[in-house]
This record gives sequence, structure tokens and C-alpha cells, in this order.
Amino acid sequence: MNDEKSADDPEFYKFGEILEKTQRLIHKLNTEEHTQKEIQEILAKITGKPIDDSVHVLLPFYADFGQHITIGKNVFINMGCTFVDKGGLTIEDDVLIGPQVKILTVNHPIDPKKKRQFI
Repeated sequence: MNDEKSADDPEFYKFGEILEKTQRLIHKLNTEEHTQKEIQEILAKITGKPIDDSVHVLLPFYADFGQHITIGKNVFINMGCTFVDKGGLTIEDDVLIGPQVKILTVNHPIDPKKKRQFI
């Protein structure tokens, strides 16, 4: 992603705010009973994008940031999946994801002075 932020950047706090919001929504998603429609609505809040009615997710589901996830149509995500999406994550149409799958797209700079920077 091109929204690289350093901990010294005055806008860096926004990353933390989005992360906190996402984690509250993930907690709600995984600790309450939901219809598939409600799951889709919560996922739309997590991703900031519409989730098609054809998407089916079995809980629990985990994500860290959420705003860089895009989910296509006719997608099935089985229980226990984890998406670490800060590097961007697009699930295309007609994808089936098995249980306990972890998709990680985050990276950190090699330079020790920039380790707190998020890419």
C-alpha cells in the first residue's frame, strides 16, 4: 500500500484509531450470535466496503486492520480464518477459503530506525 506512515508522522494516530475500531467490531462479530446478513453488515463496517449478499462467513473470523480487505462475490470463508491486511488483501469472486487459513500481507522495514513504521 502507498499509505506508509511513520510513528513520527502526525497522522500516525489514525492507524491506531482504525485498529481499535476494527478490534471492537471483531469482538462483536465473534462473541454474539449473528445471521449471515448481520455478519455481512459488520464485515462492511470492518472493510469500509460493501459486502455482497452472496458472501458467507463462518465464525470466528479475525482481522487486524480491515480497511485494506476487499471481498468479491460468491466467497465462502470457513471458520477460524485470520486476515492481516495492512499490505492489502483482495479476495476475488468465487473463492473458497478453508478453515484456519491465515493470510498475512503486512511487512516492516528492515532499517531499525523505521521498524515502528507501518507499510
